[in-house]
Amino acid sequence: MNDRTGVSTKLLLWLPGVIAVVLLVVPLAIRDRLPDPLAIHWDLSGAPNGSGPLILIALVSSVAVAIAWVVFLRTYRVGMLESHAGAMVWFLVILVGGMETFTIAANLDRATWQDAANFGPGRAAVLVVLAGVVGFGVWRVLGGTMTDPSVAIGPAPSAGIELGEHAVWVGKTAAAKGFVGIALVITVGSAAAAVFRLSPVVALSLVVTALPLLMFISLRVRVSNTAVTIWMGIFGVPRVSYPLTRIIRAEVIEVRPLAYGGWGYRIVKGARAWIVRRGEGIRLVRPGKSDIVITVDGAAGAAGLINDILMTQGRFVAAESS
Repeated sequence: MNDRTGVSTKLLLWLPGVIAVVLLVVPLAIRDRLPDPLAIHWDLSGAPNGSGPLILIALVSSVAVAIAWVVFLRTYRVGMLESHAGAMVWFLVILVGGMETFTIAANLDRATWQDAANFGPGRAAVLVVLAGVVGFGVWRVLGGTMTDPSVAIGPAPSAGIELGEHAVWVGKTAAAKGFVGIALVITVGSAAAAVFRLSPVVALSLVVTALPLLMFISLRVRVSNTAVTIWMGIFGVPRVSYPLTRIIRAEVIEVRPLAYGGWGYRIVKGARAWIVRRGEGIRLVRPGKSDIVITVDGAAGAAGLINDILMTQGRFVAAESS
């Protein structure tokens, strides 16, 4: 972080804790002006169609922000990914805080929850966009730039390919069981939301969360004489190819997801990373462009074949010795 003692940094660091308290205290302080239960669900037309107890709404909002804030403090103190954690906690602060504010405002001075003011999907969309903008701003203020942290852990063994020969290598890897479990639970939740006709906002939120998770629970890699191709997730989408004509060598590396900001497709200074788990992977070195980092089982075999192909084509460039 460029200025760890600056006023802006201190505000960004401690204000979420204050907001967590406010989210709990304020609704209880004005509970005499609110119906109990409150309207907490609205249909697509904006009319209230579901309710919940005031204390539960206040507690859930407050605890969610408080937990995110504690994680943020921890990452700041150990000096790791503070900009990413800050962006996520402030995204949550704006989203959860905004939802509670809209909910309280819609119910204020109403006799029953059925009398609550309309709350259409347009407001929710604006809130999500605002939360994203604030999160990005916090990321920038907290020094949101990262460089490729990976280090080659050893030379890639030759695959024995000689001039005129052709070979193909295919490999895959899967995310950790816990990550896969979360993806499956959210996917099942999405299906249940549709079957039992839960709030459209809840159902849409689950679907939007489940799809990216399903996209990044596995990864397949194919190395040919012309390109390295990646397929993500159970749908095989996205599919990306990196021509060997733009690569000068492949290295075997140890990948730590948190060093790149998490799982999925990550962008850091000097690299673009496809990450579904911790452990071995390959780095495709591209002069004048960002390197490509890929987590895949059998990384040494993939890197060895790539380097052999580059050697037979006269394009291999060895790493400079330190």
